[in-house]
Amino acid sequence: MAKEEKKKDNINYRGVWEMIAPSYFSRKFFILALVPVALLSAVFGIGEPFIYGNIIDRLVTSVENNFDVSQTVDSVFPLLIIWAALVVLATIVSAIYSFFSWKLANLVLAHFIRRLFDRLLGMDMKVFEEEHSGDLLEKFNRAWDAVWWITEFGIHQVMGMTFVFFGAVGFGFYIDWRLGLVALIPIPFVFIVSFFNLRLSEKHQNVNRKFWERIGAHVGDSFANVTTVKNAAAEERSVTKLMRYYFQAYKNQMRIDKGWAVVDATQGGVYVGGRLLLFVSGVYLVASGATTIGVVVMFLGLAGRYYGSVQQILAQAPHGLKSMSSLNRLLRLWNSIPVIQEAEKPISMKKVSGDIVFDDVSFTYKQGQKHVLRDISYHIKPGQTIALVGSSGAGKSTLAKMLPRFYDPTEGAILLDGVDMRQISLKDLRRNIGFVMQENLLFHDTIFKNIAFVRPGASKRAVVQAAKRAQVHDFIMSTPQGYGTQVGERGVKLSGGQKQRIALARILLADPPVLVLDEATSALDSKTEHDLQAALLEVFKDRTTIVIAHRLSTVIHADVILVMEKGRIVDMGKHNQLIKKPGLYKEYWQIQAGGYV
Repeated sequence: MAKEEKKKDNINYRGVWEMIAPSYFSRKFFILALVPVALLSAVFGIGEPFIYGNIIDRLVTSVENNFDVSQTVDSVFPLLIIWAALVVLATIVSAIYSFFSWKLANLVLAHFIRRLFDRLLGMDMKVFEEEHSGDLLEKFNRAWDAVWWITEFGIHQVMGMTFVFFGAVGFGFYIDWRLGLVALIPIPFVFIVSFFNLRLSEKHQNVNRKFWERIGAHVGDSFANVTTVKNAAAEERSVTKLMRYYFQAYKNQMRIDKGWAVVDATQGGVYVGGRLLLFVSGVYLVASGATTIGVVVMFLGLAGRYYGSVQQILAQAPHGLKSMSSLNRLLRLWNSIPVIQEAEKPISMKKVSGDIVFDDVSFTYKQGQKHVLRDISYHIKPGQTIALVGSSGAGKSTLAKMLPRFYDPTEGAILLDGVDMRQISLKDLRRNIGFVMQENLLFHDTIFKNIAFVRPGASKRAVVQAAKRAQVHDFIMSTPQGYGTQVGERGVKLSGGQKQRIALARILLADPPVLVLDEATSALDSKTEHDLQAALLEVFKDRTTIVIAHRLSTVIHADVILVMEKGRIVDMGKHNQLIKKPGLYKEYWQIQAGGYV
């Protein structure tokens, strides 16, 4: 078990690369175009020590040959001009390299975000029902940051500094291979220390991501249920819980930071030792006449490029590890294969008649678990209004959610106009089926845009007409900005009934041939519900409608009422028929007619 947990906490580098690689390959020519710019920037950076090393040698020569000031200035002045020009060119090239690196980061990020968001939205409804929304948002945000960092700092810094390092090494060996070897001595030690710390930090970093996701999930839950938190006077308790999670992350982060503090200190000590060793070796070679002072000074400058480039590369390691860990935490979702899949050759159905057949449909959420639906068979004819009633947990909502294929039957099939729904194009299927749920969360936008969401190009007249049919126009006009009123996140500024009517207006604007109302009027007061029901009777004409309701007064006009219990259809008929014979429906009606509505 411990081995499995350890393996789980390790970063799957190959899996992460396979996830992000297409976004980089989409800009491969852009990346290749950056290579010569990075190379040119490195050359200009390496050239500076060469120039001032030569200046030192010319000054030494001037002193040895007793040159006067004018002669000395004449000997070094051309090199000073070259040095100044080199600084200007290096600055320009560096600016160009930085700008295009940032542009590359944005382009790669745009490609990755599109793929990631599309992938997340394509996941099964089950994922959104089981995962914390705060957890998902945390994963999304950290993946976004990770790809940006890998592109901007990983490619920009690491590629640039790699060219600087190898350029400095090659140039150093060309000038004096002995000093070149001496300058390289500290490098392996630093890499070895950093590598071992990287391996030790990997597990802790992945665990830390879990802590941060837990924090995100808690904050998201608290904000989503802020009314409950305030009503229970639980603000302090929620903050305390947040800080408990934070300090768990903090303690784990300190373990990581201690290791990198040791690496930083080791790097500093090794680099100082390297420069000292280089200086002593240089002094020996100058004293023995094997090299010049200018070459030694040149190597001390090159040592800054040697060690500085390696230090900058290794400085990115902790951040790189965080980024890889963030992407690794996303892999499970990324690699999950949705159960709801588009058919290989989907059938296009632009407009259906609304003929629906449930053919021996059974369903369970997980294999081996108890069936939520069992042996459901019924034929709904085009234009019929069918009501589903039953106790909570009878399977009504699950059955309704199968129509837009939020779930597929475990056994049996559902046919729409004689075609198995699994063979119909998902877009066509869902455009033909309008679904209004009991809990309708709106977008943090205007009322107009919330209604027009299903038809982005809809006219004001069409939106107003849909609102009137949903009995919500008068309320909208009573607000300060009318259809331009902001509803707040999840529609928090509106009552439950107002949200339900706006959600209903949205579906009526889409005008689907099949309409599913799952407790769509449960939050309305009796008068508003009565007025809306009268208006809906007109809407239901020439449209296949499935209504789920606990208030039986809302379904008495249905063509057929299906009574469900424990995942089965146990009775069916019209209202007047069902209240006359013993059964669940009659019991429900007697209870509600007695005042327990």
